This record gives sequence, structure tokens and C-alpha cells, in this order.
Amino acid sequence: MSGFTVQREDDFDFLSSEYDDLFALSAATPFQHGVWLDRLYTLLAPAREAAKVVVTVRRDDGHLVLVLPFVRRRVGPIRLVEYADLGVADYAAPVLDGTAGLGADPSVARRIREALGRFDLLRIERVADSPDAVTALLAGATSARHLYDTHLMSLASSVEEWRGGLDAGFVRHLDRKHKRLRPKGEKRLLEITDVSAVDDLMRRMQEFRAARFAERRGIDLVQDPDCFEFYCAVVRDSVKTGAPGTLAVLEVGGEPVAIAFDLIAPDRDLFLLVGYDMQRLRNYSLGLLIVEELAKDAIGRGQRFFDLTVGDESYKADFGAWRRPLYEVRVIATLRGHAYVLGRTAYLRSRRMAKKTVEAWARLRAARAAKKATSPASP
Repeated sequence: MSGFTVQREDDFDFLSSEYDDLFALSAATPFQHGVWLDRLYTLLAPAREAAKVVVTVRRDDGHLVLVLPFVRRRVGPIRLVEYADLGVADYAAPVLDGTAGLGADPSVARRIREALGRFDLLRIERVADSPDAVTALLAGATSARHLYDTHLMSLASSVEEWRGGLDAGFVRHLDRKHKRLRPKGEKRLLEITDVSAVDDLMRRMQEFRAARFAERRGIDLVQDPDCFEFYCAVVRDSVKTGAPGTLAVLEVGGEPVAIAFDLIAPDRDLFLLVGYDMQRLRNYSLGLLIVEELAKDAIGRGQRFFDLTVGDESYKADFGAWRRPLYEVRVIATLRGHAYVLGRTAYLRSRRMAKKTVEAWARLRAARAAKKATSPASP
């Protein structure tokens, strides 16, 4: 006889003390924090016409040992079950008491699958490092390497030691940018503790990002009204309670020049949202400087890592970040689900190729412009 009860609890309270206790025991990420998931389900999921689906596993005495937060939605004719992501989460992980011994009961994975009901495709995106802990919980699950990686910086016990481990040329570049900023006024990084300041700062971040993404022709979720409302709610809760993140402002001469919202885990900060004043301070590398300032702050708080999260941007290597693989876990239940996976994979690969082509062309144009600027004038 199994010692575990598997059931649907779609009214599960992610702000409850039993979830807090389980989350603290688990290896889940801040994207599974109770505040993050509560706001996702109450604000973002209804706007995306996504229904809340929660599977729990409890010991027979009722003690909670596993929570799997999902959403159910339709994409055309496809019945899709996804981890509670909706495009705003960088990592997915089970909220699991690793000492519970679920692996000793082979029926648990089958019963979790049955509790989810019918679907064409179940998808869990962005599982870091290894998919094994997730696939073990879902009967019939497979995994595939994600097109992108995630990147993690190791920190040191002091700022001097950490900077000493970076490329010397890159450190000189940062120092030159700091020096250029000095005439603009005193530079300082502030953690926001007044919740009444949040809305104005988030709108300022949104404006900063609008200018940057317009030049890159990229999609910015912060410009989406539903996502922006969700982010603002999480930031307000974080400022009030200290979790799951912190809002920080880099000021120069008393004016905000960069605004960042990071998520906080016990041993690391996760770099999530940032906006900086490209229009007023275009050539000051503010994006690099805010990362450096946040990393320094994390070192001061004793953090071991600074997570630059998902994406293969070149600046991450400059900061000495190392790649961590990401995986997508799938349960394909029907031919329609299989066709959807094939079509979506082809689309994502073509979009990634197009992005690389645009970036390469931009680098070529910049190199030509620099060469032209340094060439002697024709007589």
C-alpha cells in the first residue's frame, strides 16, 4: 500500500505556512516562491486565459511533500498543460521535500500523470542542469536540450578578489566607464525599502527599457500591460516583506540612471529585470556597471553566486559566467501534441537564426563605422 496521496488541489494557497515550510526544504527556485506563484495565478493567468492546475503529494497523514504548479490553456486546437511560467519565469523546478522518498513508490509518477487529466502536450520549460528530477515525477516524460543556456557567476569573499579574477582588459573598461561618470555626481546603489516609491520606479524602468528594446527590435514583457502589472505586484510584495526579490536603484548625482529587480535565493541573486538611461547616458555602459554594482552588493551580503539567468549574451562571458544547460521536459500525449512540438521547435530555431543574423549585421556595421571614424580624411 502506498504511503502517499496524489491529488489535484486547484484551490491550493501558495501563501500558506505549509507551502512556506515545503519551499524552504526544497531545491526550488525563487520562481516557485509563494508570492511569485500567488501573483501569477491571481493576476497573469486570468489575463492569459490560463486555468490554475495544482497537483500535490501528501503523506497519508496529510503532510505536504510535493507541489507541482501548472496552468492549462488552449493554443488553437492544442490542449496544453504547462508549468506555471507564462513567459515570466526563467527556471522551473519541483517544490519537493527531497527526504520524502517518493522515488521508492513507482506509482507516484503514474498517479501524477493521471491527476492532470487529458491533454495533447505537457511542457515544462527551462529546467536547469539536469531534467532527471522532473522526468522522474511524470510517467512518460522525455526531455530535450533547450536552445538557450543560462549563465552563473561565481563570487568571491571580497570585491577585490572577485574583480581580480576577471579579465584585466574588461576590468580596465569598467574602470574607464566609472571614471567618465564621476563628473556627473556621486554614484551609489540604493535598495528600495519604501513601497510608495515602487510604482514610479517601475514606470521609469519601463521607459528605460522601451528605448533599449526599440533599438534592438526585441520583445519586452515589461511593456505588456498584464506582465507589467504582475511584475509591479511582485516588486511591491518584495519591498514590503523582503521576498522573493529586491528593487535597487543606481543613482548618479541624485538621479536614477539604472533600476533593477533581482530575485534572491539563499546562496545567490538572480538578475531578472533591469532598465537604464540610454538616452541621457548612452556611452557609459550602464548595463555593465549595474551588473557590477549588484554583484558587489551580493558579495557584501555573503552570496556565493550571481545568476545572469537565461540567454547567451556576450557580456556574460566578460563577467566570467559559466554556462549551465537548460532542458525542456515534455509529455506528448497525442499526434496533435507531437505536431505542435515539431512546428514550435522549427519556429524557435528559425527565430534564433534570424536574431543571430541581425546581431552579426549590427556588429559589422559598428565595425565599419568605427573604421571609417579612425581613417584619415581624403584630401
